[in-house]
Formats: sequence, structure tokens, C-alpha cells
Amino acid sequence: MTISATEYFRTRKDDRKKETRYLNVINKDSCTSCQSCATVCPVDCIYEVPSPIPGQSYHQIDTSRCIGCQMCYRSPNDSTEHYQLTICPWNAIDMLHNPNVKPDDESILEPYWQGEETDLPWPKLEEYGYQLFVDGQVILPSGRDDLLEILAWFVKPHWLFTEDGDTVAIADEYERDEEKVCFVATPSGRDLLDCIFPEWHRVWMD
Repeated sequence: MTISATEYFRTRKDDRKKETRYLNVINKDSCTSCQSCATVCPVDCIYEVPSPIPGQSYHQIDTSRCIGCQMCYRSPNDSTEHYQLTICPWNAIDMLHNPNVKPDDESILEPYWQGEETDLPWPKLEEYGYQLFVDGQVILPSGRDDLLEILAWFVKPHWLFTEDGDTVAIADEYERDEEKVCFVATPSGRDLLDCIFPEWHRVWMD
């Protein structure tokens, strides 16, 4: 059983205690809200984003709470054939190496940042940047200023977009209420993310 985004963030539990090797992200364009992933999630970090259009609802994973257990992705079939049982029937879940565990020497985002600041939270920006790339949006709890400050970097119009030096904002704040804040990728931001993130840090088990 799953719950809506509003109810999830109203009753949201604490973040995971430590960083995990993997993170999972759901591709909303492939998700059908069948609830297979939410049913098996041991930490209940998967919620539904409802849509007024029939058949357009989808699920998202709260990556700050995801423990990378892979249960929503694939489970072992037996001791000799690992990862043969596919949980998601629509192949809508990407499993990633968590950039917060072992950050790259240079972030994949760093060459595109044109602002004066240099000490950005690059691993966390990569984590949320991939979600913006896949889904075009990120939803965060409204009371978590530390997480909102990370997304605020994407709202700054200092990301290199053209070879001529034109810069854009990657995301905008779209909606805010007492429980949650929704950030959406700008059109130019989506184009930029499409260049940055294809196949980035994905774990392939096909």
C-alpha cells in the first residue's frame, strides 16, 4: 500500500542514519503506479504523486531516506542466480552508485557552474540533479532547510548552457505548502541535464 506525496511528507520519518552504497530513482515516464515497489520497501520511502489525469499518477523515492537495499529494483531468485526476480514490471527504476559515498575527484556538474562560489555540495547536487534529469522535478520536505538550500543552487542562473557563455537556471521552485516544496526543471535546464547525465553512475544488471 502506498500513500500520496502530501501524506508522506506530513508524516515523513528521519533520513537514513548513514550513506548507503546505492540509491534508486523512479522514472515517472515509465511508472504506472502499480505499487509493486512501495509494497516491498522496508523503510516506506516511496510515495505516490497523484495526477488529475487518469493513468498519469506515478511514484517517487525519497532518496534521502532510501537505504539502497535494492528490494524495489530486483531481488535474488536463489543463491546461484542473483537478481533474476524483477520487482518493477515496467523497468521504471534506475539503481545508482550513491555519489555521497565516494565522490568523484571532479563532479560531473562542476564544469557547468559559472558562479563565484566553488565549495558547492557536489555529491548531493548530483543526487538531486539525476532526479531532475529523469523526472523533471524533485519534492522535498518543507521543514528541511538543509535540503532546500541544496536545490537552491539549481535555481541560481549560473549554469553554463552554450559555448558562447550563456548561463541558465536548471530548476525553479514550482510549489510550496506546509508539508513539501516542489522544484521543477526549466526547459533549458532539462536540455542541459540531458547532456550531463545519460548513463551516469547507473548500475546495470540486465
